[in-house]
Amino acid sequence: MQITLLIVDDDINVLSSLGKTFTTMTQGFLVLSATSANEGYAMLKERRPDVVVLDIRLGSKSGMDLLKDFDNYFNEPLNRKYKPRFIVITAYPDEKIRKEAEEIYHVDAFLMKPFNDSEIRRAVVTSVQKILVSFHDQLCPYSKRPPIGGQG
Repeated sequence: MQITLLIVDDDINVLSSLGKTFTTMTQGFLVLSATSANEGYAMLKERRPDVVVLDIRLGSKSGMDLLKDFDNYFNEPLNRKYKPRFIVITAYPDEKIRKEAEEIYHVDAFLMKPFNDSEIRRAVVTSVQKILVSFHDQLCPYSKRPPIGGQG
C-alpha cells in the first residue's frame, strides 16, 4: 500500500526536508509538493492525496484560506466520498488559528516549526491510522456490532 502525501509550503528547505523524511527514512510514501496555495489546491484536486501537510503562511493566500477552499470542495456532492487528512505546520504561534484549524477543519495535528522528524512522522502515521479505520468501517460496517446473543 502506498500513501500519497502532499506537502504545501513556500519554503523549499521544508519541502526538501519533509520529502527526504518520507521517501528515504520511511517507505511506502509518494511525496508530492506545492509551493503555493493555488498549486496545492490544483494538486489536491488532480492527485487526491491521502494526507496533506499544510503551512499557514503561503504568501498572498494563507493555508487557512486553502483549508476553507478544501472544505468547500469536499462539501460538493461529487466530492463527498473523498477527503484527505490534514496536518498544519507553522512557525508563527497563533491560538486563534490553531483553534480554527482544530475545531472547524478538524486537522489531525497542528505542529510548530521547527519540529523534528519524529513529530511529523508521528502526526502522519496518526493520520494514516485514521484513514485505515475509516476504510475498515466502510468495508465492514457491521464489525462494530456486539456479537449476537452477547457471546464473544
